[in-house]
Amino acid sequence: MSSREPAAPLCAVLIGASGRMGRAILVAAAQFPGLAFVGAVASKESAALGRDSGVVAGGTPNHLPISSDLGAALPRAQVVIDFSTGQATRENLRACRAARKPLLIGTTGFASKLESEFAAAAREIPLLIAPNTSPGVTLLMELTRVAARALPGFTAGITETHHRHKRDVPSGTALRLAAAIGAGTPIASVREGEVVGEHTVRFAGSGEELTLSHRALERDVFARGALAAALWLSSRSAGRYEMRDVMGFKTVT
Repeated sequence: MSSREPAAPLCAVLIGASGRMGRAILVAAAQFPGLAFVGAVASKESAALGRDSGVVAGGTPNHLPISSDLGAALPRAQVVIDFSTGQATRENLRACRAARKPLLIGTTGFASKLESEFAAAAREIPLLIAPNTSPGVTLLMELTRVAARALPGFTAGITETHHRHKRDVPSGTALRLAAAIGAGTPIASVREGEVVGEHTVRFAGSGEELTLSHRALERDVFARGALAAALWLSSRSAGRYEMRDVMGFKTVT
């Protein structure tokens, strides 16, 4: 009987490696033996340039230094994960499109005018845009779609709370929840302390109220979701995807 060689891990590049989510992803990667990072990229202004990305993440050395050269990292990549900044999204998208690399964008706060570039890129590469990679939030979005469809006479509102360092207001997740309900849905945003992320959707009707809520207790939830989504995306054909595709939801559009 011949023994099979274990499959080689998927080669991934992480953009935004020195940020909060980037560090969480590097730590969580130990739980995903089917994926190995071959590139850790940060901005040219990052104080972490040249340092071991494993150490920067608060773990053990992984012998992968942080670089600002995305172009040099892309040739070996089989999938790219971007958790940098909204200001860098266009440049990163164009680089991955030119290199024909699957790209997961977990960044929020990018300009709405990028939609045409997303559409063009999705005709050539697998592109997953995920303002939130939590499985629980993905389900919250599906439940919100179902509730909005089933309760047409109810009024809806969203409250989102995040840590004081979060730059985009409202959060990308809150905007997606609002889009699932319909135009004009009000969003209340709170920035305080070190809150990882909380989202609550309320539907108010005559004499009753429905509340749907999700609270993230640790950043690792998003990191694990992003890594699982990257593994899923790597084998897809060109197209635009969301986390609901990763989880196989087929409810309402």
